[in-house]
Amino acid sequence: MFKWPGTPSPRPGVHEIADFAELSAWQKDPASSTAIAQALARFGETGYSHEPSGEESDGDDLTEQAYLEIERRREACGDGYPFILDQQGYTIRLLRDSLNERYAVYKYLLLATRLNMKDNRQHAGIDGTHLLEELAAEVAKEYLGARAESLVFGTAAVAASFRDKVNDLCSKIGEGGGFTDRGTTGRQERDGKLDIVAWKNFADRQAGKLITFGQCKTGTDYKDTLTQLQPDSFCKKWMRSQPIVNPVRMFFISEALSYDHWYNISSDAGILFDRCRIIDFCDSVTPETLGKIKSWTEAAAKDNDLPAP
Repeated sequence: MFKWPGTPSPRPGVHEIADFAELSAWQKDPASSTAIAQALARFGETGYSHEPSGEESDGDDLTEQAYLEIERRREACGDGYPFILDQQGYTIRLLRDSLNERYAVYKYLLLATRLNMKDNRQHAGIDGTHLLEELAAEVAKEYLGARAESLVFGTAAVAASFRDKVNDLCSKIGEGGGFTDRGTTGRQERDGKLDIVAWKNFADRQAGKLITFGQCKTGTDYKDTLTQLQPDSFCKKWMRSQPIVNPVRMFFISEALSYDHWYNISSDAGILFDRCRIIDFCDSVTPETLGKIKSWTEAAAKDNDLPAP
């Protein structure tokens, strides 16, 4: 998986090439398919496959498929997609509209996928991985709809002990009975792999409601973490009593996932929010979170050879 400002490595996925095209258009607007193919010239010299089957395809084929992926993203993101293809579909341009806040969110997610988020996550004094947790909590709330609530439970949460965070969660959802530690591991636990929680209370405040537990991952190295968060296990280990209805799993990633892998990833992850789905439900991001996103993205772009967003 390539990291900007590099180029995709051998046997890339089509979604990698699409990200490279978007970043190329951001760096030098517009970016033509010819220029992108030239940057990926080694694909034309040696056959590379975008599928695990190993079937070879040349650089032109990969570029064409990447442009189809870009068109798919445009449809999935609606008016939140900050790039456009020309009428012939062979040039990608960056759209600039300071009033379209979803453009800023998309650019943040693109950088949070293609930068090295282990060594290149801190910009403008903001941790880009923690920022995804804050964004995901607001997206989950919007997804659940009217009267939904959410909170950040993971590392981006206000500093508190694991015990305090579980007690606060149980109080807000009205279930779980508070923190318990049936062993000794709770003393060292930070978040139990739980990053965000969203739920919908009834006016009666009784138990038995829709609760969702979510995990968040920037970058592209998340395949081995898809099943780490197990809501039923979390509740059994850390709550005095089980919620009547088991919480539903959600998984948030900054990557725009290819449809080729969608079913398998979703089967393991639960309700999957990739980059495009996050954009689909980010209309109600708070000014505070949006301000952090813009600050982080502007600083990250400046530090990585990209014009100001």
